[in-house]
This record gives sequence, C-alpha cells and structure tokens, in this order.
Amino acid sequence: MLASALQTSLAAAPAHTRGTPLTPTSVADTLLTAAVRTGAELILFEPHPTDKSHYRVSLERRQEPVAQAVLTSALGSAAIARFAFLSDVDLLVRTPTTGQTQALVAGHLVDVIVTVRPGAVLRAEVYVRIQDARAPDRPAAKLGVGARVGNYRVVEALGAGGMGSVFRVEHMVLGRSFALKVLHAHMFASDPGASDGFLREARAAARVKHPNIVDVVDFGHLADGRPYLIMEFLDGSSVSEWEAADHEPAEALRIGRQIAHGLAAAHAAGVVHADVSSGNIFVSPAGHAWLVDFGLAQFLDDPRRRSSEVPEFVVGTPSYIAPELIQGKRPDPFSDQYALGAVLFELLTGTPPYTAKSVRELCIMHLSAPIPSCSAQNPAVPAAVDAILRRCLAKSPESRFPKTGDLVDALDQVLASSKTNDWRRWLES
Repeated sequence: MLASALQTSLAAAPAHTRGTPLTPTSVADTLLTAAVRTGAELILFEPHPTDKSHYRVSLERRQEPVAQAVLTSALGSAAIARFAFLSDVDLLVRTPTTGQTQALVAGHLVDVIVTVRPGAVLRAEVYVRIQDARAPDRPAAKLGVGARVGNYRVVEALGAGGMGSVFRVEHMVLGRSFALKVLHAHMFASDPGASDGFLREARAAARVKHPNIVDVVDFGHLADGRPYLIMEFLDGSSVSEWEAADHEPAEALRIGRQIAHGLAAAHAAGVVHADVSSGNIFVSPAGHAWLVDFGLAQFLDDPRRRSSEVPEFVVGTPSYIAPELIQGKRPDPFSDQYALGAVLFELLTGTPPYTAKSVRELCIMHLSAPIPSCSAQNPAVPAAVDAILRRCLAKSPESRFPKTGDLVDALDQVLASSKTNDWRRWLES
C-alpha cells in the first residue's frame, strides 16, 4: 500500500496539474518528504534488478524496506545528481564520495547525508536524520563478533577511544580484512555534532588518495543511525608506542618523510589534517607509515574559513599544536607542518619538543619558549635535521617551509646524505 502511494506521489510530484513533466527537484523533494513521514532513515538508488533502463528507489527503516518506486534511468541519475548538488558532492570523482546538507522537510529540520558511488551506473545512498527527533526509541546496534554491517562481518574488536570503537571486519564476498570505525552510541545520543567528524573523514578520503594516508573505502549508517567508516586494515602500530632509543635516526626520518609526502598530497587537494600527532601515525613492521584520523580535517575551500570570526575551539593535540592555533587562527598547511615537526622531534628524542605539567603551561611554551635542540638530546641526530626542525617549529608560519613538498625535499636530502655517509664508513672499516 505504501509502495504504491510513493509511486503515485512521484508521478504527481511536480505539480498539481496534469501534463507537467517530472523533474529531479520534485523527485528529491518527494522522496525526502516520504522518508520523514514514514520514519525511513535511508533512500537507496540502485539499478532495477530486472530492467536496466530503470532505477529502483527504496526507502528503508531499520534496514528493512518500507516503500519502493521505479524511475527511468535518466530521471534516476538526474535525481542522484540533484542530491549530489545539494550536498556538494563532486560527480566527477571516480571514488565513493559523501557530502552533507540540511533541509526543512515536512516541518522538521533534517540532516541529509549523501553518498554517491560511481561506476557503469550511478548508485546513491541518502541518509535522512531528523535533528529534533534523534530516535531515542531505537536500541543501539550490537557489534559483537559475527555481526553484519552492510557487506562486512565483524571479526574482532580492535580498540576504543573517546569518540568511537574500531573493529576488524571481513568483506563477506572478497574475504578481505578491513577496519570498521563507528561512533559510540552514547556520543550519538548526547551530541548532535558528534557525527560530523565521520563525515569530514569520509569527505577528506574522497579527495585524497595517497599510499601514506589511510584509505576510507566506504561510509554508512547502522540501523540505530550511527555513522561508520570502512577503512583499509593497517598491519602495524601507532608511533606513540615508539621508543626512540631502539631506533636509528634514519628510521624516524623515513617515517617523517612518508607522512610529509602524504600531507603534501592532502594540502594540494585542499585538505588540512589539523591533528597530526604520534597517536595518528601508524607504521607497519616493514616501515610503511600512514597518517590516520581525519575527523578534525579542514577544507581550504570551505566558505566558513573566510569568516573573520575566531574559531570557537582550538583544534589539535596540545603537545603538537602550532602557536597560531593557540592564538585563534584556523588550521592550515603551516600548522600541519609544525605538528609534524613536533612528532619528528619526539621520534628522534623520545619526547615532544615541549613538556609541561598543565595544558596552559604547554601552550605558553609553544608560544614563547626557545626551540630546543634535537641533537643536544640525541647526539646521533645530524645537524641538518636540527635545521629542518627549527624551521618546522618556527613560531611564525611564514618562517616555516613555503610548501610541505619543500619539507619532503629537505628530508630526502638528509636521508641521501645519511646513506652516503654509511657507505663511506663501510669502505673505511
């Protein structure tokens, strides 16, 4: 009954008069209204299973279909394009891309989160969340071993942080391991903005593809409405567990060089990580490094960055935060560079450049304390590295490297020199 009513609504959506053609705008409006009125959380666009010249559009509530309608391929793809336009999703990107917007639908303020999946035929998922009705009656989805999330099966819990939990999952068809990151149920229920970090991370991943940045391959929502990310599974550990005394300086420099290379790609794509720290860098046993957790990422083309207002919150981790962020500036490539310099200092010496008993003291040191000498704490560090770190940790952004790619070049030169010196020592022995 509901399915036929939705199909009738779509057929009559553009106007109250006959003969007016159906439009992508009217289809999108009708689907959003139907979702809100039926309590559906998801609008799913997919090719019709038996008629490739049409789309099947489904409304789902708690992962169960509540209504379906059929659209021509031309109208279905145009409706997807309409949702993409509203949520600022670039249809030219050849990877799954997610965007967000808000709309007033049937008297409710609604978050509309759109994921477009390119391919031979466009597919799309439109998640609908009513802001003033966060569905407290929906029980939290259970993610024990064996639970299914989309095409993935939970294998084991990997850990939990303040915002969410991470699980190892396996694609049920491919048999390949991935990592699932999901927001805590209590955070979702109590903080309407807690989901934003997951969306930022998905959007950053859609913009930046680089071997030294963790790849986010999917984005979705559990039956209780919580967002989740599916990421590549990293065989390694955080460098926050790194013991500097157990590693040669060249190892630290190679890790720093890889992360700088990933950051340079992110900055070129208009993405600022905004929370580079030792806890957000993973290294494999073979020495491959990844930068993870873009939940605080900033987009350089975001119109809000042009505002003269001071940001409400200081973004970053205290041990690695750039002085200008403490002063109320917005994160940018220079602040990422400062944070990476602080991480590299820690990898080489065992401690960040500044330590203090309180966050307030630590911030004062970032603002005014002299830049410490890395080689004074670790004599094995070449003088050229000290020069690089002094530049990364300069109090003024203008005194740092003009581009993150320049930092990559500087580290390359030191590493090349280190290899030459090692070779000469071997010849002289």
